Amino acid sequence: MKKENKPLVSVIINCHNGEKFLKDCISSIINQTYSNLELIFWDNKSEDNSAKIIKEFEDKRIKYFYSEKFLSLYEARNKAINRSSGEYITILDTDDLWENNKIEKQLDFFEKNKNAKILYTNYYIFKDSKDNCKLFLKNKKPYGKITQELLNSNS
Repeated sequence: MKKENKPLVSVIINCHNGEKFLKDCISSIINQTYSNLELIFWDNKSEDNSAKIIKEFEDKRIKYFYSEKFLSLYEARNKAINRSSGEYITILDTDDLWENNKIEKQLDFFEKNKNAKILYTNYYIFKDSKDNCKLFLKNKKPYGKITQELLNSNS
């Protein structure tokens, strides 16, 4: 399948002083097996080296925006979403990272499940390294109409 036939995926990152894990976070996005993506990076008035780190990545898919005032998380995410062009939107926090085939696998799921509107996955919590981690949501995950369950569990 040619790139122009693949849907654009907008990855939203809201960053406020997120330099500690930012390089790994961004690398996990730009190294995805699915390449038709844009990274909308909303710098929420960071005062650390976050801007310097994101600008070190020379990737034309990265779109950097700096907020002149600090915004709440939902305001910042909405501002970033308003600047996105993707058919799909996904959100990643600066202290998180993805496996390199995450977007590809999720788009494959959407292709096979045309009625799906939202998707979530297992995740790992790292203690001090990738080797020392705990799998979350390893039990059966809710499926179907789960909006209220997701809101109740804040997962």
